[in-house]
Amino acid sequence: MQNRYTGLMDELTLVCHLEEIFKRKGFLVKKEIGTGYGIADLVLTKLSKKKCNIRKSNKQITPLLKESYFTVLRHLPDIDEGLDAMDYAELLKKTNLSNHFLKYDVLKTLESCGFVKEVENQKYFKVNGWVPLAKEVIAIEAKLQNWKRGFIQANRYKAFADKVYLAMPEQYAHRVDKKLLKSQNIGLIILKNSQKAIRKEIEPVQNKHFVEDKRNYVLEHYLPHALSY
Repeated sequence: MQNRYTGLMDELTLVCHLEEIFKRKGFLVKKEIGTGYGIADLVLTKLSKKKCNIRKSNKQITPLLKESYFTVLRHLPDIDEGLDAMDYAELLKKTNLSNHFLKYDVLKTLESCGFVKEVENQKYFKVNGWVPLAKEVIAIEAKLQNWKRGFIQANRYKAFADKVYLAMPEQYAHRVDKKLLKSQNIGLIILKNSQKAIRKEIEPVQNKHFVEDKRNYVLEHYLPHALSY
């Protein structure tokens, strides 16, 4: 698709080209997953078959699409670790969630989906653990020309992604301040003029500072694919 007045590729078309290229490379691709830190144009991952099978064998087949679920799971001891169950009052304090939301929404959902078990009156364990579906999450922000805006948006995605990229068409990529991207650990993907291939101009290193609960929340969007894996 091109702009009818200028003949230039529009941003939606840029995203679609990138999506198709990464699908051919074996990635699962999701568009516009919101995390509270902006909405990435593309989020990519490759599922672990072993981890998908664990989720299926544990019958944990409902996607957990709230960060608060992972906040609770992160604090609860696993039932197989030999530790004491966590008292509700302690869990409430550690998670900083509201009493009503924790008790009647988060815990109720986690129990019904097979992630949490109440073993005594208001004492809880995590059961079967929670298995992330993949080892890596990649976020891409695509921009036609305004690389500065794309840089700002891409920088936010480091809150949940292992690697983050700004993507631009080849004819405008020379405008990008590459030193700035490198200093902030943001990669640069260039869509070649053929629109059928990409070049990674800058490869970021693995991000170690993502928010674990946000990353886990993003991975849950791929659970439907995992169940058919």
